[in-house]
Amino acid sequence: MSTEVKIVYADVEMQLGEMTSATESLNPKAEPPITGNTMDVVTKLTELTTKLEQLLTKYQTVLNTNIQTTTSSVEFMNETDQKISTAMDSTIAGPQKVAP
Repeated sequence: MSTEVKIVYADVEMQLGEMTSATESLNPKAEPPITGNTMDVVTKLTELTTKLEQLLTKYQTVLNTNIQTTTSSVEFMNETDQKISTAMDSTIAGPQKVAP
């Protein structure tokens, strides 16, 4: 069983971009309520529409937060990979003679 974590940063960034676009394309704005109508169905429909708008707005906020957190995590992992790679490259060359 391998414990190695492999990340293809370009693929992750592409997927995060697609998620961002999909999140931005959500339109949680409800239609304005029908005025002048006293039917109970219209009142219930207006209430449901308002609740759905609130739910979609919260969902959009959570998605944006998750995207930002994931982006930060991926950037941190990429930077760490680069630092480790640089450290490994310098040790592969072996001990260096220090000039007096």
